[in-house]
Amino acid sequence: MPISYLFNDGDVFAVYKPAGAHSVQLRKGGGWSIADELLRENPSLAQASEKPGDAGLVNRLDEETSGILLGATSRSVWDKLYKQALNGEVHKRYALLVEGRVTKEFSITSFIGTPNRGAHKVKVYEKRPPSWARALEGTTKYTPHLHLPIHNVSLLLAEASPARRHQVRAHAAHLGVPLVGDSLYGSTRALPPIVGASRRFFLHAYYISFRHPIFDREIVVESPFEKELILPQDGKGPPTVG
Repeated sequence: MPISYLFNDGDVFAVYKPAGAHSVQLRKGGGWSIADELLRENPSLAQASEKPGDAGLVNRLDEETSGILLGATSRSVWDKLYKQALNGEVHKRYALLVEGRVTKEFSITSFIGTPNRGAHKVKVYEKRPPSWARALEGTTKYTPHLHLPIHNVSLLLAEASPARRHQVRAHAAHLGVPLVGDSLYGSTRALPPIVGASRRFFLHAYYISFRHPIFDREIVVESPFEKELILPQDGKGPPTVG
């Protein structure tokens, strides 16, 4: 699968990751990743990030999540971008489809952690947990975008800082509106009957902004979620997905 670049100036790049693809290299036999293709195109990216198998990528997205991956072509630029990300200075926005009707904005700040790196699910702690929980703080703000009464689901927009692993998914579930089809976080429904998609749940990273590490100016990259998901408005005919 060829890489689709959303931004590339030779120092910093942003690429599109489709749902169903891994972000970075996995252990042998773990499946194809965006990093594999990046390294095929440019083997020198193995030296650009802390881990060679990350191919210069600064952030990751879950396998079922589509959207923007940000990366750098050199270690010096990667270090600066990664520091921005750790400090919450890389701003990320998502679109997600959740169960139920959401009519107003809401936000949550909590600690998010797992007992070990291999845990499949993260836990939300409203108060700082013991150190063994490996928890870090994160904030997610959700804004209603569209409600589909026929299916009783809502399309939300979310801003996450600093967008930790599963943050958007876990926070939504903690607040009682899990992503449709996200059984790991409590959903009891399936996504395909609603949108006709093969993906298990809909989460799309459609916006990212950051300060360019070399030119010190704001860069905005977008991957419109409208191209990812076309929802039925009246229940007539099957929905289509881009």
